[in-house]
Amino acid sequence: MEKAGISLWRQLGEVLAEEIETGVFSADERLPSSEVLAARFSVNRHTVLKAISHLESEGMVRIERGRGAYAVVNPIELRLGARNWFEQNLLDSNRTPSRTVIAIQETRAEAATAGALQVKLGSPLLLVTLLGEADGFPVNYNYNYFPLKRTPGLRKAFEAFGNDPRTDFSFKVIFKAIGIKDFRRKTIRIQSRPPSRDEAMRLKIPMSNYVLLTQVVQVDSKDVPVAYAETCYAAGRVALRMDV
Repeated sequence: MEKAGISLWRQLGEVLAEEIETGVFSADERLPSSEVLAARFSVNRHTVLKAISHLESEGMVRIERGRGAYAVVNPIELRLGARNWFEQNLLDSNRTPSRTVIAIQETRAEAATAGALQVKLGSPLLLVTLLGEADGFPVNYNYNYFPLKRTPGLRKAFEAFGNDPRTDFSFKVIFKAIGIKDFRRKTIRIQSRPPSRDEAMRLKIPMSNYVLLTQVVQVDSKDVPVAYAETCYAAGRVALRMDV
């Protein structure tokens, strides 16, 4: 394995990526152990592990602790229509969705959140940070802002889910608990940016990787904003599809 100017781990990763893309490894097939790959490519295990870690950050493999690395042939497709929700997207892909409530805190509306929620600067908001996973693997990390005057009782509704991953989490349940029976996405904006240190840690990606960022305003049946969310996705693991 010799290519001028290209490190060994990257060369190894390129070979494995090509084999995943061309079907040498099928979807969810376990890759050979690091010892076997090290012998195959005549490199040390550290080089193999670095290549595998990079492929994980690119969304081409998933690593299951104690079990090994598995090929990911296709990224998770997430639909972003008015009523296409994270949990149903994953269920439609035969994956198990879960959410973990990372933090719940009160804050004040700044320019961006005030404009999105149509409230005055400094208005009280509830900020809820969530980690979304598919089959126990991180997919997104998001910040949800709610105008407290329009969503009384919301904090208790979130606190009821605790701080452990929950497969029964649903915004429908959350909103229904406070009397909001219908809601939808009204606006969606997508961009990319480098992750923060916390985002990279939660999503298990290198700081050098970019994340896809969606900025979404949700409204109730009267078209009044009830939530503004900024969600970070590990770019190599998902494909975002807009339904119109």
